[in-house]
Amino acid sequence: MTVAVNICRLLLAATFIFSGLIKANDPLGTVYKLQDYLLAIAWFQLPDTFLLGCAVILAFFEFTLGVYSLFGIYRKGTSRITVVFMILMTLLTVYIAIANPVSDCGCFGDVIILSNAATLIKNIVLLAAAMFVCRYYRLQKDFLTPNLQWLVMFLSLCTIIGYAIYCIICLPLFDFRPYKVGTNLQEVVMNNNKPRFDIAIIYEKDGQTLTLTAEDEDPDSTWTYVETRRIPHTGTDLAASDFYVTNMEEEDITPEILLNEGYTFLLIIPNLRNADEGCIDKVNAIYEYTQDHQLGFYCLTASSGARDQRYWRDHTGAEYSFSLAEERMLKTVVRGQPGLVLLHNGVILKKWSNYNLPKEEDLKQFLQ
Repeated sequence: MTVAVNICRLLLAATFIFSGLIKANDPLGTVYKLQDYLLAIAWFQLPDTFLLGCAVILAFFEFTLGVYSLFGIYRKGTSRITVVFMILMTLLTVYIAIANPVSDCGCFGDVIILSNAATLIKNIVLLAAAMFVCRYYRLQKDFLTPNLQWLVMFLSLCTIIGYAIYCIICLPLFDFRPYKVGTNLQEVVMNNNKPRFDIAIIYEKDGQTLTLTAEDEDPDSTWTYVETRRIPHTGTDLAASDFYVTNMEEEDITPEILLNEGYTFLLIIPNLRNADEGCIDKVNAIYEYTQDHQLGFYCLTASSGARDQRYWRDHTGAEYSFSLAEERMLKTVVRGQPGLVLLHNGVILKKWSNYNLPKEEDLKQFLQ
């Protein structure tokens, strides 16, 4: 019985520590997944800043719960909290498995992508293990004395919060997405057939959003057209070959970007309305630098509406033109709002978030 309890306890500890670290490695990825859940289940959005705080708290909670389980800290309380948490998660995944509002739960980010059915099975197993450990919590082995428990608790807090903040500012330390540094987009994209896209036409009325396909009839005149989005057939499982950009006239300019010899900067702004305007001076300085040194510069956005583009120009003084790309693809390329990507002959050389955009002296270092 003691062996069985401790095996279950270590299984729970490993799962929570791993899940917490993955979420801390990519907090913005968790934000995007939370947005998907809200749109699919509740039909409303919350501010990105609030969701980012929730993402960090969730990473901290899971990691801490795993550390407490691993070292046997507060065995009774930890085991009870674990059961409650797993009950909530299991109920959520039952709904997800039945209604299928999102294609994957996002429990382990982009590292391990599970189907909704697989996620439900995983949570049922973990719930059974948590209930078993809670029932026989006294059989858990103590690995630390009470004096050392406080030290472990403090170190785990500093580790997970510090790591999450670092990954927000400097981008994920471990990049498991298809657009990691070193990816040769020129080779991948140009040697593959152009990806097919679904068309989503967005209308709005009285705060409600209506999404239609290209085959649907237009709604009545009381609905206001918002934008047209391209959605890859691959859904959330994007590949590097899905990189696709057009100009404002809907003409494909992907080859123009990827076949450009030398250095090319991509300013990634998925949503012009929600972008961080605090880094605009650096963005404008980078644009001026590229013009002075005859380097490629493209601003990629999913905001196709004239109002959003005019809003961005009026608030930032932007002199560059816009190119269009699918929003999920842009969020996958770089976790930033805005973010900056440096290509060299179609190869991703470096990426920056809106919090650590390079200065002129930094650019000289990379462009030597």
